[in-house]
Amino acid sequence: MTNRIEKIYDIIESSNLDSVALVPGSNFRYVTGGNFHLMERPTVLIMTKNKKNIAILPSLEVDSFNKLSVNADIISWHDKDGYNSAFLEAQKLIGNINTMGVEGQRIRFFETQALKDSFQNINLINAHKEISSIRLNKDEEEINCLQKAIKISEKSLEHTLKYIKVGMTEVQIKQFLVQELYKNGGEGLSFDPIVLTGANSALPHGHSSESSIIKKGDALLFDFGATYQGYNADITRTFFIIEADEYQRAAYNNVLEANKVGIKNSILSKTMHDVDNETTLILENGEYNNFIVHKTGHGLGLDVHEDPYIVRGNNSPLEVGMIITVEPGLYLPDKFGIRIEDDVVITDKDPNVLTSFSKDLRIINNE
Repeated sequence: MTNRIEKIYDIIESSNLDSVALVPGSNFRYVTGGNFHLMERPTVLIMTKNKKNIAILPSLEVDSFNKLSVNADIISWHDKDGYNSAFLEAQKLIGNINTMGVEGQRIRFFETQALKDSFQNINLINAHKEISSIRLNKDEEEINCLQKAIKISEKSLEHTLKYIKVGMTEVQIKQFLVQELYKNGGEGLSFDPIVLTGANSALPHGHSSESSIIKKGDALLFDFGATYQGYNADITRTFFIIEADEYQRAAYNNVLEANKVGIKNSILSKTMHDVDNETTLILENGEYNNFIVHKTGHGLGLDVHEDPYIVRGNNSPLEVGMIITVEPGLYLPDKFGIRIEDDVVITDKDPNVLTSFSKDLRIINNE
């Protein structure tokens, strides 16, 4: 973890900050190795440019934090006493500081208020993007964890497809999939799995329903993933029940072509804009160009959605070690939706596609 802690000190220096405050979440876990809950009890790790670290912890988390390889002074507080005095004690240990970078998309109001009340005249700066940048480039161990999560997910999907029959509900299929994810070694779910059929599949982030029943001719969309040691798989595949008509087949082939183009462009010489632009152009030049509703993809790791974001206008270059999703989709309201998503590592050569589940158009016809 020492290397990762040094990355925070580098961010403090390069961003001209006096300190950084981390709260439980992916950045906290990446830096400390500790997976703490974000709850009503504030847990804050303050790291300064002088390399002094202060951990403000509820008393029930002290033993867990002590097991981590983090060199920090611990200030604990008990529920019956409240946390204000702990923040004041942290200020006394650190002294006066002018600027503190915080995770603007993670830290809550009451935590920022406790910092402001204790560190008089401090300027809290949203450094979420800068702090999170330490996780942009994955090392071999991280890639292996994600590959394991993907293998678990793909094995679970194959078992689930053999279970599906006409007349089942979306919820029944989702429940079976979740059981398989845990049975096959998943430590958790990347997110609540999306299992949608028929017209529901046209809702990119729809919710499975007990009243939505699998019927002949339906599209059936899965978007899901297992976690392994905190790293999240994120896979989407779309299938058809018993048969697919010519419109479904044409849309599927259009999305599949876009997916392949997106992967082909996931190389060092390209930007995020390039990948999204080349992918989206395939859809825009197709028959269903009025039904494009989202960008091509996002970064993947300890968060399901993290930097970098694969979208037009983002001219940041792809870098070795980044893991991105390539997930074009078409969504025809009240008819069907199709999305195909792969997880891709950027290398100094060709893209390394971690997902291997077949993307050939597949008909599900179980007796």
